[in-house]
Amino acid sequence: IVYFRTVDAAGNTSSDATIRTCNLSYGGAAPAFDGLDTVTITPATSTSNSFALSWPAATPSGSNTVAHYYYMINTAPPSTLATLQGNSSTYIDNGTARTVAAGALPSVNKGSNTVYVVAIDNASTPNYSPSNYISGTFTLNSTDPDNVGNLVASDSSIKSQSQWNVTLTWTAPTYQGAGNLTYRVYRSTDGTTFTLVGTTSGLSYVDNTSSSALYYYKVYTRDGASADSSGTNAVSITPTGKWTSAPSLDTGPSAGSITTKKATITWSTSRTSDSKVQYGTTSGSYNTVEPSNSSQVTSHSIQLTGLNPGTTYYYKAKWTDEDGNTGTSDEKSFSTAAAPTVKDVSAKNIGLTSAILQYTSNGASKVKIYYGTTTSFGGTKEVSTSTSETTYTSELTGLSDGTKYYYKINTFDSESSEYEGTILDFTTLPRPRISNVRIQQVANTAQSTVLITWSTNTDVSSIVTYYPEGKPTDAQDEVNVALTRGNHRMIIRGLLPQTDYILVVKGRDKAGNEATSDSQRLTTATDTRPPQVSDLNVEGSNIPPVSGTAQEQTAQLIVSWNTDEPSTSQVEFGEGTGNTYSSKTQEDSNLTSNHLVIISGLTSSKVYHLKAVSKDKAGNVGNSIDSVTITPKTTENALNLVISNLQQAFGFLGNFKQ
Repeated sequence: IVYFRTVDAAGNTSSDATIRTCNLSYGGAAPAFDGLDTVTITPATSTSNSFALSWPAATPSGSNTVAHYYYMINTAPPSTLATLQGNSSTYIDNGTARTVAAGALPSVNKGSNTVYVVAIDNASTPNYSPSNYISGTFTLNSTDPDNVGNLVASDSSIKSQSQWNVTLTWTAPTYQGAGNLTYRVYRSTDGTTFTLVGTTSGLSYVDNTSSSALYYYKVYTRDGASADSSGTNAVSITPTGKWTSAPSLDTGPSAGSITTKKATITWSTSRTSDSKVQYGTTSGSYNTVEPSNSSQVTSHSIQLTGLNPGTTYYYKAKWTDEDGNTGTSDEKSFSTAAAPTVKDVSAKNIGLTSAILQYTSNGASKVKIYYGTTTSFGGTKEVSTSTSETTYTSELTGLSDGTKYYYKINTFDSESSEYEGTILDFTTLPRPRISNVRIQQVANTAQSTVLITWSTNTDVSSIVTYYPEGKPTDAQDEVNVALTRGNHRMIIRGLLPQTDYILVVKGRDKAGNEATSDSQRLTTATDTRPPQVSDLNVEGSNIPPVSGTAQEQTAQLIVSWNTDEPSTSQVEFGEGTGNTYSSKTQEDSNLTSNHLVIISGLTSSKVYHLKAVSKDKAGNVGNSIDSVTITPKTTENALNLVISNLQQAFGFLGNFKQ
């Protein structure tokens, strides 16, 4: 059976009541009989309704076997397998048997009657064809009345009151037996067991059923002599009735789950119906296509898609019940969410091979960063974001130094739709490089001193690391943190004479990137310059004798001076003035630049001349100029001083003797 239904431009389909059909018969793989086969009825003619049936075997296709034979009286095989298997009182299942014992047959009338036989196979979905049948005829010459003709069941229910009525109509039988006919109506819920529900002498009957369910009906004819017909074939019907007005609107419609490009319209109705929504960007004017759902429900939900961000839409909800009654809501409106945005985009902390992008997104579920050395980009980075306004930082790595990069930040809404960002650019820092390293010895210095000069391509600090060859653990750094581009210079002092040094020049830019030169090797010159003595200072003091001894008071000189390089400490001295020094202190071999020597055991109030002597590590000796000084005079002890002062103040102490 082929079904036809119509669909309009808005996608509305015709109701079930307007479906048109076309029946086709095609045997296909269904079991078939030989073209000359017929059903044998015994006897062929009888005055009573008692006949036996037999028929030849049907041939199934392939490896299938016949699973069931069905026979039916005065009714042709139905168009569908479901009908064949769904009305057992009309289409009688005989199993695999090909005979029916003599007995009363259903729906037999006086005169000629026809028996039809079909078969189905044992496939998982049985193969069946209404055109693959055989038949046979027999004659009943009985005084029993015939069955009624053209039995039809129709729905006369009142749906709004849940009153389920079935109206049966028929035509009078051709042969009426003894006349004075009464029609007996039988009903069944399973198609097998029938119960008398009413009688009538007319040609119709209304059966009021308890519920809307599937029912089967047969009608028997009884004449005035109480003779009954064999009973009609069963007709079936489910009383449902029809609504005459559309369901009422209970709640809504309302728009929810609104995003940039989607919204869901929901509403509820008093009865089940389908769901449709009219919508558009102008009040009263709607799109041609109406999103719909044909399911019959009371809670309705239609999702609108493909909307424009930040746009106001006007809409109406529509619904049609199972009987074609349509309801429409008042017009309402909603606005889609604005498209996600990104602002305050900037490139920060740009390094040699990386950069940090800072930006603020709003309404985006994620952003996608496109970047590359051209506006075709090539690199991408995705970042999940909050839909609330939030500031983010994203690091781009693996970049090339000293290179201009283009980038844009595209936003995505909750529907994964992408929105274009603005193309911006930044340039990575050039990698710092050191070139033209030159080393020059500085002459006439207290210690070996060198001047280092070099060039850089970017602003970097100045660092020189040096150490005696073979002693990297003794490495020292000379540092100037000022950032300079181009020419750099650094003086290294205090090197050991006649020594091989390893020297490396370095520098760091503002981002901490370091440039390093190749290792440089230098040998310092021999030290032939003596230390320079300066700031010579001589101070004298007396040393009192030890208490309880006859030792006399002595004097001492404290001599201090500075040298311009670490050296030893010693003083040569002599009495009086002159160019000869009869004495000298023991040499202090500790190398220092600040010297202090004490000369003790000198005579008070006496003239001495002296000079400071310092020797550097290389053995070069430096002398101060000759200095003349006088040691302090002798002082009385404290008790004698007190007594002398008291004698002067008080005469009575004059008799005391020291």
